This record gives sequence, C-alpha cells and structure tokens, in this order.
Amino acid sequence: MENNQAPMNQAPGGDTPGKNASIASMVCGIIGVVFWFFGYTAIVSVILGIVGLVLASNAKKEGAEGGIQTAGFVLSLLSLIFGAIFFVACVACIGAISAAGAFN
Repeated sequence: MENNQAPMNQAPGGDTPGKNASIASMVCGIIGVVFWFFGYTAIVSVILGIVGLVLASNAKKEGAEGGIQTAGFVLSLLSLIFGAIFFVACVACIGAISAAGAFN
C-alpha cells in the first residue's frame, strides 16, 4: 500500500510552510545590503529591511526553520540598521558640505 499523505511539517505540494516567505526575506536582505553603498538609495535598504523582517517573522510563524529563514532575518536586520546609518551619514555629509559653502 502506498501512503500519499504529506508529512506533518509539509504542505500537500511538498513545500515546507513558510519556505517562500523565507526566500523572499533573504532576497530582500541581499538587495538591501547592496543598496547601502549608493548614497540616498540607503533609504530603499531601510524599507527592504523592514519588509524582510516582516517576511521572516511570518515564515517563522508558519513553521519555517533552518538556514534560509535565519539568513533572511539576519540580512534584513543588517539592511535595516546599516541602511539607516548610511542614510543618516549621507544626509549629514550633504548638510556639512552645504553649510561650509554657505558661510563663504
């Protein structure tokens, strides 16, 4: 006899619940890390970091465990933190340059 039932931690299609959200979280984190280095696009890094954290949280609630979910969470968190730092630094540099030029 054949057992056609999926294991308890898998959906009927064979995918683990939360796998797609985990992958999306990791992709948002990777893209967010790339946007750190392009000045004002660091704000995109912050937005992608927030979206990635929400996706990683949803994946964990759905039961996803393992490296992809953890990597998505960590990359999204780093994207959020360092994207905000780079954005503030960029704004501060532009402000300092414009203030230095204004007093000449």
